[in-house]
Amino acid sequence: MSPINRRLSLRCGLAAAAALALPRAQAQALPDTARILVGFPPGGAPDTMARRLADMLAGKLAKAVVVDNRPGAAGRLAVEAARQASTDGSTLLLNPAGVLTINPHTYKKLNYDPFKDFTPLSLVATIDFGFGVGAAVPPDVKNIADFARWAKAHPSKANYGSPAAGSPAHFAGDVLSRTLDLDMTHVPYRGAAPMLNDLIGGQLVAGILTLGDMVQQEKAGKLRLLASTGPARSKFAPQLATFGEQQVAGLDMRDWFALYIGGVAPPDVVARVAPMVRAVVASEAYVQALAMASLEAKSSTPQELEQLARSDFARWAPVVKASGFVADV
Repeated sequence: MSPINRRLSLRCGLAAAAALALPRAQAQALPDTARILVGFPPGGAPDTMARRLADMLAGKLAKAVVVDNRPGAAGRLAVEAARQASTDGSTLLLNPAGVLTINPHTYKKLNYDPFKDFTPLSLVATIDFGFGVGAAVPPDVKNIADFARWAKAHPSKANYGSPAAGSPAHFAGDVLSRTLDLDMTHVPYRGAAPMLNDLIGGQLVAGILTLGDMVQQEKAGKLRLLASTGPARSKFAPQLATFGEQQVAGLDMRDWFALYIGGVAPPDVVARVAPMVRAVVASEAYVQALAMASLEAKSSTPQELEQLARSDFARWAPVVKASGFVADV
């Protein structure tokens, strides 16, 4: 072999070795562990999202990604943990919309600013709510107009439950009550399960809850769904008319969940992590996993998420004010 060919062969060999070593070097550069903070206990929709995201971000965000549940105080415990964590992308926060868009209107004092203390990354899911009735309501009540007539004929019985005081479901019910002049009593619960138990058992007349939590109960014949929120019918309950279709305005709202970094993250961290999250949310595996829980996978850019949060923040302000609700501090 000539000296020139020998040098060329050597260079090609070194380049090939470097190319083979690059993935290993990148893998070695990953931190051992990252975490996703969730302000809810294991088992619910937020936890389901977080665990699927953690599984699919492993090997990308860090070698392992774990879910860190910090339930309580309307999500504020998870928020505080995120605010105290590093902004290097190793700690993400799964925020429900209400942490940014409702809590600032209901709490007289908050330990965070909804737009200064979070760095948006991407939406991860959108959720519609269902309005349903249980055994306490006669079977001939099949839509919102029927329910309004029944509620006005039985004012002492007219009530509705939500999974938490100050939640989007709580205020959706308040909008419905005021729009139809029903004067329904709100019955707050600590979570979806006890509310569903009372609704199915007849101790509660009606309830508003994420649609996924109610669809399976309706299929089992344990409750009847009368309407859904959102601007269009949910693909998980296409037979169910929206409030708008039933001439009830103001309930085209949708809840959502998104990933954030607590504090102000450096631009290079956002540029690295945000596309990573969007790719996971757009993947067929994630879309199908959420669909099994009647949740719709949806991603966004950081800028789109910021705009959505500010728009919903402004939208909820008059709703909360009209309800007269103030959260306990």
